[in-house]
Amino acid sequence: MKNNFFFKLAIFTLILNCSFPTKESEILSSNQVLPFFTLGIGKDSLKSIGKKRWFFGVKSILLHHTYGLKAGEYLDKSKSSGWMVHFIVLENGSVYGVEEPSKILYKAAPGMDETTIHVSWEGNNDSILKNEVQLKSLVNLIETLSKKHSIPLNNYDITSKKGIFTHTQSKKKFGRFLDTGECGSEKVLSSVLLKLQGKFFSETEWKDRFDSGWVIRKEKFTDPSGKKIVPTYNRGRGTTSAPIIELNSVEKTSDGKAPEEKRLRYNQRGSISPDCIVLHFTAIPDYQKTLEVLEKRNLSATFLADQDGKVYQLLDSILDAAAAAAGTNSNCFQVEIVGKDTEMLLANQEQTKAVVRLVKELSEKYKIPLNNERIESLRGVYSHTQAKKKWGGSIYLDGKDFDPGEPYMKEVLEQAGGTYYPEENWFDRQSENWILLFTDFQP
Repeated sequence: MKNNFFFKLAIFTLILNCSFPTKESEILSSNQVLPFFTLGIGKDSLKSIGKKRWFFGVKSILLHHTYGLKAGEYLDKSKSSGWMVHFIVLENGSVYGVEEPSKILYKAAPGMDETTIHVSWEGNNDSILKNEVQLKSLVNLIETLSKKHSIPLNNYDITSKKGIFTHTQSKKKFGRFLDTGECGSEKVLSSVLLKLQGKFFSETEWKDRFDSGWVIRKEKFTDPSGKKIVPTYNRGRGTTSAPIIELNSVEKTSDGKAPEEKRLRYNQRGSISPDCIVLHFTAIPDYQKTLEVLEKRNLSATFLADQDGKVYQLLDSILDAAAAAAGTNSNCFQVEIVGKDTEMLLANQEQTKAVVRLVKELSEKYKIPLNNERIESLRGVYSHTQAKKKWGGSIYLDGKDFDPGEPYMKEVLEQAGGTYYPEENWFDRQSENWILLFTDFQP
């Protein structure tokens, strides 16, 4: 009986694959799609970086652009980095691609690759909008693909992976990117959907955009009526009693408590397992303004190091969970350092010495390793940037962003008697198990 069932299933699958009267390659050839090999990309090369997939699994189209590169160079860079797109629309309106895009999976946007057809256009930013011939070819291609695969003509719900989206939207939802620069262009997608009588949704209208399940978060400060949201707090300044300070490296009043005016208003989020330390800079060169921003955004840190070299405990207990770096909040002490950038921190030796004293004291008290090699272990001393590159969860994330700066991390770890690892030596950094990939190019 079981063998008979699998035999019938195999026959059904075979029939399903052959039952459509019009082949995908015939549809695409009718739209004059030229083969990639005429651009110097051979079939063997394409097969080596792609893999087979079920054609009925395609549910979406993802738009990219070439960042101003010519098609040949763009495809060659993509191939050399292990990426590829299914189609590319040139500035002269010519369309190049593969014969049966639904049956081959190319990596270009991890998180979407298994169900999407990747379409790129030659140019940069919104340049295609000034090129009627190129734009018309792009619209025709998307119309053909969307009809063939019953793909909805909207960009509302990327979580469902059904629709037409830009690579930018995919980056914000799923991560796994080189940088957060716009790719595919929301303006271009809006124009395409308008011409196809579809529906374009702006970022604030994307489904669940303000929920936590996005790699790049978006914060909301007003309710649906437009009224300002006033945060409430159940811990901290003016609500609970000032705690007794137990660490020697942290400032205290004459009776051993946290100075009231230096405390943070925050919400209880449970307790941490004290296994690691994450360092941040505030990007604001002022202690009080930093408190205001943290409270407005309902964020928190365990400690705040001021410019005068004094470190303050912000929370009622250093074991209260802070909200500062996704992926680390349940295990790490979060240390904010007042300063607008890395250069300001490096120039302030008094402040740096105070941060080093704090790091050493926490390390000795809780047996925290003084190195930044393996952030996935949550056992060490890390930069906020390292955490963001691993887990995302920030409103801002870029490959060139360093918070509080790797030169500063090196300074602190080495002064504390630890070992600093540059990014290329972080454990498993070359893999795809990071939100921000360590690669030279991505389509």
